[in-house]
Amino acid sequence: MKTADLALRNGSEALLNDQGLMISPRPTVDRDKLEEHLREALRLLHVDLQNEDLRDAPRRWAESLVTMTSGYDFADVKKLSTLFRKACSAADQNCQNLVVIGGTYKTLRAHHILPSFGHFIVGYIPDKTIIGASKIPRIVEVHMRRLQSQEHLAHDVADMVERILEPTGLAVWMGGMHMCMVMRGVEQESSFMETNVLRGNFLSDERTRQEFMSIVNRRGQRGPAMS
Repeated sequence: MKTADLALRNGSEALLNDQGLMISPRPTVDRDKLEEHLREALRLLHVDLQNEDLRDAPRRWAESLVTMTSGYDFADVKKLSTLFRKACSAADQNCQNLVVIGGTYKTLRAHHILPSFGHFIVGYIPDKTIIGASKIPRIVEVHMRRLQSQEHLAHDVADMVERILEPTGLAVWMGGMHMCMVMRGVEQESSFMETNVLRGNFLSDERTRQEFMSIVNRRGQRGPAMS
């Protein structure tokens, strides 16, 4: 398979270059009531809220939860779908152009509301269009800012990319560390989890699948979250 365009981008850089998607305040959330309930939760845990380090913890906790769950309020798919014509020349009818974009994710696990974080790599073979490079990290951002499992997050990202692009092939890899395994339960600091979603040509064509997995093996383990 010919790789005409390999666009492996770091997700954090893409987010910095494309501000504004998830920054807006969430008008649907009653912050005062949320802070009140979180304050009561801390009291039930016998936390001394008179301690100067903890006095403002309920408000800060509320604000952080609002931010980390802001994906529930996002509905403007158009902001995620800046499309361009297919990268291959119309004269090259046999062109199969593999586009690969990578970055980082961080989310709250649905089961224990504890963080998980790591790297993602999305590869697709365009049919009629390609998507702006920064939009893949944005799609990941929308879905990671909900209570998630890594398995569902990978499928949610794949579903949206497939809906927007209708590619002939699509692959999503995610690998991360989960605080629910590090801070509780088995308490394994070296725990690590990988998830693969393969669709279309990535399932039917072994060479295409191997090319994507070689990129995952080369790129996916990099960074402090993977150490």
